[in-house]
Amino acid sequence: MDRITFNIFFYKCTSVVIFVKNFLYFFRFFFIIKQILKNKITYVKSLEINKSYINSGNTFSKLLLLQRWLENNSQKLDGSIMVVQNEKDIQSYLKISLFLGIKMSKLNNISELVDLIYNKIGNYIVSTDFFEIQIPNTNHLEKKFIITLKKGQNIAPEEISKQLNDFGYKHSEHNTKGSFKVNGDILSITNSTGEVEFKISFWGNTIEEILLIEESSNNTKNLETVSIGKRETIHNFQVTDTFHLDLKNKLHSENIFHILDSLDFSGYFDEFNTDLNNYIQFNSLTHIQNKEAQINLGINDLYLEKIEDLKHILEENGISKKTIYTKSIGAIKNFIEYNNLQSIEIIETKLNNLKSFRSATEIVICDDNISRIFVKKRIKRNLSKSLDLLLQIKPGDFIVHVDHGIGVFKQILEKELPVQNGQIIKKEYIELEYKNNDKLFVPITEVSRVNKYVGSENPKLTGLSTKEWEKKLSKAKGDIESIAGELLEVFAKRKLQKGYSFTSYPTEEARFSNSFEYTYTDDQFNIIREINEDMESSQPMDRLVSGDVGFGKTEIAFHAMYKAMINNKQAALISPLIVLAYEHYEKAKERFALFPFNIGVITRFEKPAIVKNTLEKLKNGKIDLIIGTHRLLSEDIEFKNLGILVIDEEHKFGVKDKEKIKKFKGNIDMLSLSATPIPRSLNMALNGIKSMSMLTTPPIGRMPIETLVSKFDDNIIAEAGKREFERGGQLFFIHNRVGTIETMRDTLGKIFKNKKIIIAHGQLPGDTLEKRILSFKRKEYDILLSTTVIENGIDFPNVNTIIINDAYNFGISQIHQLRGRVGRSDKQGHCYLLFNKDKIKDDAAKRLKTIVDYSHLGAGFELAIKDLEIRGGGDLLGIKQSGQSSEIGVNLFLEMLENKIEELKRTGLDTNSKNSVERNISRINTTIDLNISAFIPDYFFSSELDKINFYREIESLETGEDLENIITDFKEINSDIPSETNNFFTLLELKLIASQYKIKHIKKVGINYQIDFDTEISLDELKLFLKLDSEVKLEVTTIHRLRSKVKNFGTDYDFMKYVLDIMKGTMKKRKVKLKR
Repeated sequence: MDRITFNIFFYKCTSVVIFVKNFLYFFRFFFIIKQILKNKITYVKSLEINKSYINSGNTFSKLLLLQRWLENNSQKLDGSIMVVQNEKDIQSYLKISLFLGIKMSKLNNISELVDLIYNKIGNYIVSTDFFEIQIPNTNHLEKKFIITLKKGQNIAPEEISKQLNDFGYKHSEHNTKGSFKVNGDILSITNSTGEVEFKISFWGNTIEEILLIEESSNNTKNLETVSIGKRETIHNFQVTDTFHLDLKNKLHSENIFHILDSLDFSGYFDEFNTDLNNYIQFNSLTHIQNKEAQINLGINDLYLEKIEDLKHILEENGISKKTIYTKSIGAIKNFIEYNNLQSIEIIETKLNNLKSFRSATEIVICDDNISRIFVKKRIKRNLSKSLDLLLQIKPGDFIVHVDHGIGVFKQILEKELPVQNGQIIKKEYIELEYKNNDKLFVPITEVSRVNKYVGSENPKLTGLSTKEWEKKLSKAKGDIESIAGELLEVFAKRKLQKGYSFTSYPTEEARFSNSFEYTYTDDQFNIIREINEDMESSQPMDRLVSGDVGFGKTEIAFHAMYKAMINNKQAALISPLIVLAYEHYEKAKERFALFPFNIGVITRFEKPAIVKNTLEKLKNGKIDLIIGTHRLLSEDIEFKNLGILVIDEEHKFGVKDKEKIKKFKGNIDMLSLSATPIPRSLNMALNGIKSMSMLTTPPIGRMPIETLVSKFDDNIIAEAGKREFERGGQLFFIHNRVGTIETMRDTLGKIFKNKKIIIAHGQLPGDTLEKRILSFKRKEYDILLSTTVIENGIDFPNVNTIIINDAYNFGISQIHQLRGRVGRSDKQGHCYLLFNKDKIKDDAAKRLKTIVDYSHLGAGFELAIKDLEIRGGGDLLGIKQSGQSSEIGVNLFLEMLENKIEELKRTGLDTNSKNSVERNISRINTTIDLNISAFIPDYFFSSELDKINFYREIESLETGEDLENIITDFKEINSDIPSETNNFFTLLELKLIASQYKIKHIKKVGINYQIDFDTEISLDELKLFLKLDSEVKLEVTTIHRLRSKVKNFGTDYDFMKYVLDIMKGTMKKRKVKLKR
């Protein structure tokens, strides 16, 4: 065995020379990483960098310079554990290790420790707290926490599966983290990090082969033995004063550790240090001399606004090194090849927060600029279609087919169809079941006409052989006519309002964006762009941003307020809670620290003298940004020049406050933020009265919150608290009855002896409530026993467990908001929903089940829609005439309503707007019936659910550009695309373009191909189409029909391509004369 298989590094920040604040972080990491990249370390030389250090440029420029300084030592090493000072250091190093291409994970559970010690795989990082935990000795570990499997061992796969299940591994057909599956005589186990798969082959009950497969590279390695550790969190073990020495001896006996850097051990490290000194020589690091010397490399941030800027800077002479770091490597390569640019290095990276920079001799361009230039346009859909796509269809669900009514989704199936000459083609269909068990097979290319049903609980299935569906649609159209007329009047008033057109200042706005600590997600980037467009238009903005808790709504609001302030306008942010207002105030001061704006805060509990001074400054324009509660709605509030009002959680304000908010809706811009939009807000957005944007991309590192429903049980509460307290965390306990909250404190006091509990509820005086919450946030208490007063926005980074008592009394959005108070960093959050009754009402049970089912990241908007499913959907429309919505389903009703409103807008309001007409024109649904095998094989998808949702997504697209982007992404991700899949994409393209030409059917009838147009097509439109048929293969049979002989084409595919080329205008035009 080699001398060193992996290295343990102890690192303490005090042992490294202290640099300037913004430089220390990166230098500490790289000095340690320099050593971790060496395969064998025996001695560390003194360190000098010409007695100087770098103090200019952004952090990424420093990172690159230091990386080059360490290039000679950049040899990767698998199987390592890095020990750092605290959790913050762990997260910092994980991010930069990603950039360096080192796979590293935080060591969380026994299975990972077993991988490290026994299987010699994985790079892990821990803080010094790790060595306080009493990990079992190796004998106990191997008996109770490890399954050891060896070649030649006689053991049944079923027995291993049972042990794996007991060890916390889940059976899954996909290679998810901590899962296993059995496929014939092969048992596959994916480890806890998801980076390695063990494939164990059997001959009968004898293990014949053990393969280790790296998921990222597919590299394989034959093993004689493998150890599988229990998926139990290490932090579940007791904290102790010593780290088990026999585990340390195991490390040493396997020659798998080496310690770097001097470290002053104290307390529980004393004994460990003594033992280690028997084996390890410690080496001191020499501090850098002359720390005060500085050099300025002239490094500056780089901002590019358009493609021409990028081309110009890459063509600059005198630049010795030009490098591009990007995720969009395909777009950049095409750009460079097309423009014949030379001597440019392209590096593909997955890191998100890289910033471009330049110096006199070097240019480095990153995705902060590339995403701005090459970002794919956001797919524009009406909101009812977006809503429908969020509701995933699975077998057994009620669905609505636009033409055939309400049925049940059964499955996707593939059919083999015989055609001429004995050939067989394959097509995919959706099987739907209707009344009397009638079956309908819908071609997969028509899946966009199938929506999930949202309405009454048990709808009646439609009969396929009756006229009942036509009657229901007719009644719904009558309701829609009436509703659309009412809404049109509201829309007309909005169109007449004139607001302030904010000026765009690209350089200043880029400076603000670049000062953000993180990189914007694609959703944030697109929403900021939408808000900029709103603010620069002449109409007042009225936009709702819906995003899950912690997904970045506040940063979007800050960006909008910044735009107002650089236009010499004031900005205001109003919050429903005092504590939340102060939280926004503190965040705003931090976010705008680099910019010359004055920020104020005002609530009902400020001292009169302070309030008077704030009001005077606000009136005179000396405060640029004011943050407060509904105190900002008082009559004595005067602004000098208010430009934008941001409303956080608007639905939390009372009726009177909402009326006061309306007084602002004159000519100022309004931006509302919400985690779970209420039906009224959805209604306004769906009907075009309010613009809406959705944040669906989670922050990097965020984990879904584990949610559990249980009857009230002291043991469960005790176990939940024990885990949280053992990791040094705090606990939320929600009890929403002020009258019995003291009794609940007594109950919790008995469960958690020696833990400090503090109570918070809305009936406390405001300053008392604020002080209590802040004292809990400062970790002066262990448990916050609270009503829903902590529901909105307040950030408690040290709390990762919440227990909600009598959860059946809460609404879906309330529970989701409360659940969002935990798990807001990279730590696993836990939510317990407790009930006391033996039996709870059906709708309450459904709400709790829904909350558990929708625990994934970004579920807020989906939960709002699921709430509609449970309650029937009537609240969404908010008007009496919506009774027919449950008859045909809310989704279809909304889609029909949107189409009607857009029609009325064109005819009644905006007849002169060409863009409006083109954008809102109703599409014809083109059906294509040709003998062509067209489908996407199952192996491209992880499940049937994934497959149906991909089909629904791609077939809902409305522009060729969106379709092209989706197809490009699909082909970049997947290699070896079969001809049937390429045929499918071609069919979709034909269907999309044909609908714009008002073509209803393209089909094969006997010896002819036939193209049927909609009855609304004009003679001029038909002539325009025929002009593109340069080879004159199409002939007119009626004003609405063209045909061509089958013998004119080799195959149906040839005909399809011919028609597509005609419509894309790639053929020469011919002269056409038609008699009227």
